[in-house]
Amino acid sequence: MNPYLAYKKPEPTADWTRIDLLLALYDKALDRLDGADAALRAGDTAGATGALIKVQLILNALASGVDVDVAPERGTNTLRLYEYAANELRTPRAEGITNARNVLRTLRQGFEAVRAEANELERKGVIPPAEQAHLVRATV
Repeated sequence: MNPYLAYKKPEPTADWTRIDLLLALYDKALDRLDGADAALRAGDTAGATGALIKVQLILNALASGVDVDVAPERGTNTLRLYEYAANELRTPRAEGITNARNVLRTLRQGFEAVRAEANELERKGVIPPAEQAHLVRATV
């Protein structure tokens, strides 16, 4: 097989909507928190720490997608929740993992509740598709 053909294959997430990508990030973070919790219970602090670092990276990705200009109060509050969750994961503690898990589950449930509406808005073009998202937005 020609190795260059691999670049012509569509991305596996090419048909995903924005809300589905967002929910997938929450799911992965929650899975990692479960893994960190299990590692901590087994006495594997290094394994727990590695999983928590990955959750913090996901939290950073989620936070980078918050546009406080659209809804200042809601955006700021969401960023505060992400900051709280990340702060709870500074060190591998069962209580911190539980607190972060509670925040992420609550936020995920909120996004899940509007999933159908968000998908409809994206289909209608009110929300631009995920593949049109810009990685960097410069303002002058």
